[in-house]
Amino acid sequence: MLKINKVSKNFDDYPVLSSLDWQVNDGKVFGLIGSNGAGKSTLMRCISQVYDYDGKITFDGLPMAEQREKLFFVSDEPFYFNRFNTTEMKSYYQIFYPDFDEDYYRHLIELFHFDEKKPLHLLSRGLKRQSIIILALSCQPRLLLMDESFDGLDPMVRLTLKRELIKLVEAGEISVIISSHNIRELEDICDDMALLEKKQIVFTQSLDELRQNYHKVQLGYNQAPAAELFEKMPLLNYEINNKVVTVIYRGDEAKEQIELTGPVLFNPLPLSMEEIFVVEMEVSQNEN
Repeated sequence: MLKINKVSKNFDDYPVLSSLDWQVNDGKVFGLIGSNGAGKSTLMRCISQVYDYDGKITFDGLPMAEQREKLFFVSDEPFYFNRFNTTEMKSYYQIFYPDFDEDYYRHLIELFHFDEKKPLHLLSRGLKRQSIIILALSCQPRLLLMDESFDGLDPMVRLTLKRELIKLVEAGEISVIISSHNIRELEDICDDMALLEKKQIVFTQSLDELRQNYHKVQLGYNQAPAAELFEKMPLLNYEINNKVVTVIYRGDEAKEQIELTGPVLFNPLPLSMEEIFVVEMEVSQNEN
């Protein structure tokens, strides 16, 4: 289990993370969502010990700094030595990861039809990402951090990678944290989602909880309602279009208040994960 306790990180005098608390249970795929500049990459670099920070980060009860061989960080700008190929980078990582699985490495090379002998500086961005992902999984980490790692991958490679990650997680061999600005990309692989805004984890919920707790409803009235009717309700968002009002809310309290307004139409609408996180980010950014 990864536990983050009161972690803060400043760049010069600018705070990026402030007393952040978070917990990631074993055997999960976590999606880390946030607006650009929210601190997702900074948090991942703190977890992976790339950055110094204030606070405490532990894995399985021990300081993360003492267990680097259990963690692999796939950054948004993958590291490689100039003119090395993937085979040569493999030899480098084998020094630091004693559990490197050569057989699994061979499996991944074949699975992705990857040319391990081609110099990395000649590869496209997407192929460089494939290289580091193959190496990362072969290192057999207990915790895998992936920062915008699906960017640049073609659709078939993304699908194959997701299937491989799901197999590893279901086998209990790994926990994964994936940061992305593309919520739809994460929706079909993550068990849980966390929202990072204003230097904090605003909330963490499973996808099942999100689908159950958040609602989008189209309301119809005999006469156009006044905006004041909805402003005091615990709504995440509402839009009035003459006699039709579309609302987004969480929980049951808002539903009870809506019913008291006497709508003649109460029509539930599909609500995507992207809509949920967009309205939550807007609410968080508008709070004092």
